[in-house]
Amino acid sequence: MKFSFKTLTALTAAVAVLLALPLLAHDAWVDPLGGPDYAVFYGHKVPESYPAAKVTTLRVLDAQQHFLPYTRTESAQGLRIRPSGQPALFVLDFDNGYWTKTPADKESRNVRLTSEPAGAANAGGVGSHPLKFSKTVVRWQPWMFRPVGQRFEFVPEAFTGPLRAGQSLRLRLLLDGQPVAGAMVENNSNETGPRTDATGMVTVTLVKGINRLANDLDLAQTADPDATRLSLTAALVFVAE
Repeated sequence: MKFSFKTLTALTAAVAVLLALPLLAHDAWVDPLGGPDYAVFYGHKVPESYPAAKVTTLRVLDAQQHFLPYTRTESAQGLRIRPSGQPALFVLDFDNGYWTKTPADKESRNVRLTSEPAGAANAGGVGSHPLKFSKTVVRWQPWMFRPVGQRFEFVPEAFTGPLRAGQSLRLRLLLDGQPVAGAMVENNSNETGPRTDATGMVTVTLVKGINRLANDLDLAQTADPDATRLSLTAALVFVAE
């Protein structure tokens, strides 16, 4: 399914339900079916509105791995971009800010842990800092079978020919350049999937249309007073025939 900003407005009711889960299984990615304008989406099963400033880094590369300039259009729904040239890959970093949940809260709130007043009601509060990393492939190129340098990223194994529904694809999940073992890889927020082996490798079965492969990883934090955990998400997005 191809989403548009018009579609986002129609999904307001569904989004209201998903807002109760601000930390879990949310991805940020560029729509691979866009062009000449490409929407940057954020969400779980359906996209949600977000401040465009949360897109902290966005690189657009052409087939020769050259960086393409682009123009930005910001709105209440988020960010759209128009590259100058033919994009092959979008590399996106997204900072979802700080989220806090105290024993008095039913849901996490988008505030810093240190902003909460001291007292028994807030004792044992937890804070999370979600960071999203994604790569959206528009045109596959051999150099995409190597890491691009994101902190948390999927790196597909080399293949030939077009990707098709029902086909298996092997890819490795890396954190700071090292393999991540035992990580479940979901597709389009289906909340299930195979797990990576000891080398970070996993084999997934592709679906027709958009494939949004993702994993969420929580890391305990001690140095940041506003976050007891760092919540990382890696996503690889592309289209299969």
